[in-house]
Amino acid sequence: MGVAYSDAMSSPEVALLARRILDTHHVFMHREMPRLAVALAGSSRQILAPFQHLHRTMDDHMMKEETILYPAIIALAEGKESSGCGVAGPINQMLAEHDEIRTLEGALRSASRDAGANEAALLAMLDDLCEHARIEDEELFPAALRLAGVEPEEQAVAAAATGAPATGSARRVLRNTRGYCPTCLEEVPAAVVVLDGTVQLEKNCPTHGVALQLLSRKPEYWGDLDTFYFEVNSKEHPQRDYIVRMTERCNLACPICLAKANTEDTPDLDLGGLEKLISSRRGIKVDLMAAEPTLRPDLLDWVRKVKASGNIAALHTNGINLTDAGYCASLAEAGVDEVFLQFDGLNEPANVALRGRPLIKARKAALANLRKHNIATSLIVVIARGLNEEQVGATFRFALQPENDHIREVFFLGLRSMGSARQTNAFAGQQLMPDEIIDLLTEQEPTLRRDDIKAFNMAYFAMLSALSVRKCLYVQHYLVARGDEGSFTPISDVLDLPGLAKAAKHYAGRYQRHPGLAKAGLAAALVRQGLRPEAMKMGADLLRLEHLFANGMNLGAVPKRFLLLGFITACDLDNFDSGVAVNCGKGELSADGGFAASSAVANVHREARFAETDRTPGPPSTRSRKDAPS
Repeated sequence: MGVAYSDAMSSPEVALLARRILDTHHVFMHREMPRLAVALAGSSRQILAPFQHLHRTMDDHMMKEETILYPAIIALAEGKESSGCGVAGPINQMLAEHDEIRTLEGALRSASRDAGANEAALLAMLDDLCEHARIEDEELFPAALRLAGVEPEEQAVAAAATGAPATGSARRVLRNTRGYCPTCLEEVPAAVVVLDGTVQLEKNCPTHGVALQLLSRKPEYWGDLDTFYFEVNSKEHPQRDYIVRMTERCNLACPICLAKANTEDTPDLDLGGLEKLISSRRGIKVDLMAAEPTLRPDLLDWVRKVKASGNIAALHTNGINLTDAGYCASLAEAGVDEVFLQFDGLNEPANVALRGRPLIKARKAALANLRKHNIATSLIVVIARGLNEEQVGATFRFALQPENDHIREVFFLGLRSMGSARQTNAFAGQQLMPDEIIDLLTEQEPTLRRDDIKAFNMAYFAMLSALSVRKCLYVQHYLVARGDEGSFTPISDVLDLPGLAKAAKHYAGRYQRHPGLAKAGLAAALVRQGLRPEAMKMGADLLRLEHLFANGMNLGAVPKRFLLLGFITACDLDNFDSGVAVNCGKGELSADGGFAASSAVANVHREARFAETDRTPGPPSTRSRKDAPS
């Protein structure tokens, strides 16, 4: 929340207020949070997950205030420090952290009834936390900045540089759109706004008021990319990629299951619609998935049919049945092009939290079988706030190991509130958007720079626009080249990404009025990039990759030297943006929804159907593949 400067407080009053906050609110939090941690230890995950995240966040937050910020404020107020340069930066950081703290506070309030006998104590702690943040935002921090001689305009610039909220910052609309109220599930007016140093999707329900979804903590970055994206995606293109939800049965019971798998009244999909699709189209990708397609006894037959029709056969799986080497051999024989493997990192407690059981051993066995049969693999890594964020860098480094060169892609998938997770609200406050995952990657791998990722995506969006390929704003990418012994070279060392971004902007400026001229200019820029000495060393592979963009991204054809990185967040009721959804890069065919041109639209319609019924997920399916090799 932005705040205004105050001239009412004297220097002694500033020092007194700082000490009062430390002696009251900080003392209370240090006492109550550990006590509640013990009291809530046996509570449901709906309470426990956001509380544990808040506990960790507050311990770190208060430590920084007590050892860095507050001593600096008190010294400045008492005239013991003449310079205020040590105050503004930490204040910006604390203001940014207040956003996350308020999100967790809201999640805990929503779930407080599950605290049982501890509900009153939990709410009292949250009330104190809310007042604590309010006093800092509205009284202490503005007064400290005034003492430091920091003008509001200077503070706004400093805040924008760090991604923190600027004091006194105004709401600015980037564009208007449509979204869904997360409470009543009705479609409502929405806007993408810059608010308090962040970018938010703001939905306005006439019944339930305003709901916000954080999109980015980097307003300039996201604002530029959002504007550019809609400049080059103003025309609707044919769908070239279809999700086929073959079955709603699964051999896992994931607490985050998007499909609410194993509901007793959801039949397997009649694949007559798929037969019609592949008989009438060539060069599309068919994603055989949801919930666990390897439970279908006819899966291998359908892989063969998709391949015979001239289309790309992609299998999405939790990997349990791929631990069977014979089954992997059958998949390879059937001609599967690529396998998207659930792989939520190397943190086993996080796997248990997300999937309900330990899985690292099984997933490594599946990867070994996929490598044995040279099946191109994409790792789908679900990242949840406060649970497995460190696995962004860890999984990236794992995929680069020489024995994993069949891994051609790592997709970091931000956790969303869908299906089972939405029903239980067990992961409240842990959802992530793709821009937040980019933050995690660039923090954990500093050689990968945010500006380079932005420039790469601008060039990528422009290229796909020129090729008439649908593209989602919530799916962003980057590229590295493998080196020896797990090393890598960022694509920024090979291509002039600022130059490509400039060419992409020229394309965007011409696209509406002179599309042919725009495409010619972009093509010329790409040719010039290929003539750079750094690029010529891998010129054939770069041309091969460009060909795949135009003719369907078949991972089986991606050169082994490259590792693609993806940052993705599926559309749910919280982040659905109709302007983005119309460009969704995947269509869908399902038993309960039929054909949908946009998987994003299918997602929110599915959530609405879930809300209208009392269907709850059952145990993992006990039915096995009838065609599994013995």
